[in-house]
Amino acid sequence: MSGEVRIVGATVVPHPDAVLPQAEVAFSQSSGLITYLGPSRGPAGREDIDGRRRIVAPGLINAHTHAAMTLLRGHSDDVPLPQWLTAIRGFELRMTHEDIRAGLALAMVEMIRTGTVGFVDMHLWDGALLGDVCAAGMRVRAAPAVFGYDAVAYPAAGPETGADVLDRTPALAAEFAGESLVRVNYGPHAPYSCGAELIRDIATRAAANGLGVHIHLSETRSELDESLARHGRSPIALADGFGLLRAAAHVAHAVHAEPGDAQLLAADGVTVSHNPISNLKLGAGIAPLPEYQAAGVVLSLGTDSVASNNTADLFEEIKMAALLQRGVHRDPAAFSGADTLRMATAGGARALADGLSGQLAVGEPADLMLLSTAGPSATPLADPRSFLGYAATGADVTDVFIAGRHVLHERRLTTLDEPAIRDDAIERFDRIRAELGRRRHG
Repeated sequence: MSGEVRIVGATVVPHPDAVLPQAEVAFSQSSGLITYLGPSRGPAGREDIDGRRRIVAPGLINAHTHAAMTLLRGHSDDVPLPQWLTAIRGFELRMTHEDIRAGLALAMVEMIRTGTVGFVDMHLWDGALLGDVCAAGMRVRAAPAVFGYDAVAYPAAGPETGADVLDRTPALAAEFAGESLVRVNYGPHAPYSCGAELIRDIATRAAANGLGVHIHLSETRSELDESLARHGRSPIALADGFGLLRAAAHVAHAVHAEPGDAQLLAADGVTVSHNPISNLKLGAGIAPLPEYQAAGVVLSLGTDSVASNNTADLFEEIKMAALLQRGVHRDPAAFSGADTLRMATAGGARALADGLSGQLAVGEPADLMLLSTAGPSATPLADPRSFLGYAATGADVTDVFIAGRHVLHERRLTTLDEPAIRDDAIERFDRIRAELGRRRHG
């Protein structure tokens, strides 16, 4: 195709509060921006996309993950958290740079296939890995992970210490400053793993360099209790006291909140990723979303890594996040599918990059997905938003565009070699499991 791409005759859900039946979305391939959204301007031509029996909606944004850890899928399931952490860390210590690259590629295959257009990530990041994301056509907010000044996070991938990572993060951000798909942040893992001095240092560096921060806070009850015992404050209040929340902070989890924490998280520039399935699988708990929503916290939705989730399909999170709150509060009005769909689109956009809305509108980037409604789970289609919130899965996604680029075409990836990526991932997984003295089953 060239010039303007038209999707004609679709049911368009530009955001969770609107449905446009038999509508058209058009966008420029050169600019990647939406040029028309409204009633169909005539039948689909030979080079247009027939949108009949399909929904067009904003692409999803995974607001917290560790994409390279896709290589650890199923490595340690159904065990207590300390045992899980030991097993996961043992695997990560053996991951070479090419293993990390393979895990990232596999994650992007799964994310694109299930309608995700961008992701917020903390792990090892460098120019080569960010280049892979750009080549795949995805958006990323990448935070090179730091666990301490002297800690070598990924020794098989290189000898870089936390101090080295901190020193090179501004240069990495500058290297990709002209790339609209990439945003680079600081990535302190958490206050309990990094320590007070390092967290204060990162807050100062972030303010000086104009970079944001991605951090885990209040994921488990034990983390909260330890912080209260040692510092007299929650991890969220502790991070705020260090000045970290004033540095365009993106907070993962925030499962356990003390009085006043919601108001701290509602500060300008702070975004929060809720990761319900990972939190459930690890027994971490359930975040107080209605309290956060009432306080004005910008909420987004993430999968966390597939090591603690097993899939990168955000549709599972959309449904689970709404149903969890209803069960906890015994109130079907506690949270809606529209609320969680908004978290996975507009909320994720706030977390991902400045200027993104997570909605479909003229002048916005053409970051969108098409879903088939020909299957039984979409029949009858009483409300497309209900389908997106409660019935759709990643398997319903047929096409994905990111900045106008067609990265999934009729369920076929156009920027990634899926068979080769899957074969490579299996070989690497088997090698590391053999090193650990464990075998893959099946």
